[in-house]
Amino acid sequence: MKKQIAKVIGSGILASFLVGTIFMIVFLIIIDMQTPNHYEDGRPKMNCFGGLQYGIAIGIQILIVFLSLPAFLILFKQIRKSKYFVFLAFFAGYFLYLSLILVSLSEFSAEEYFIIIPWINFLIWIFYYLKLRKMINSN
Repeated sequence: MKKQIAKVIGSGILASFLVGTIFMIVFLIIIDMQTPNHYEDGRPKMNCFGGLQYGIAIGIQILIVFLSLPAFLILFKQIRKSKYFVFLAFFAGYFLYLSLILVSLSEFSAEEYFIIIPWINFLIWIFYYLKLRKMINSN
């Protein structure tokens, strides 16, 4: 049972990281393609931090992976018995991250919310949570 749970959680973290990273990088490429490289008078724009947004996106994904690690607490039988503890172990990191983002709500634009809030990761994590709940309930 523990091996199956660890496999589901591990594959969920890996899938969440990979899909979230790909989504964020594609979204940043689309935004970058829409941004003009020259001013109205024809002078080229100087970008001192070219590519920094990709590093920030990957850094956010790594942070989400670390915030997802408490899900391995489900391997303990005392936590696995209670569906509330299972839910909390799975989503506590996301709720912490979202509450920190909501505190600094005025500092970000609408475009930045699609980058700093891991929407796709959350949807994938919900899928793996439901898969795990189904597996726990069947045993």
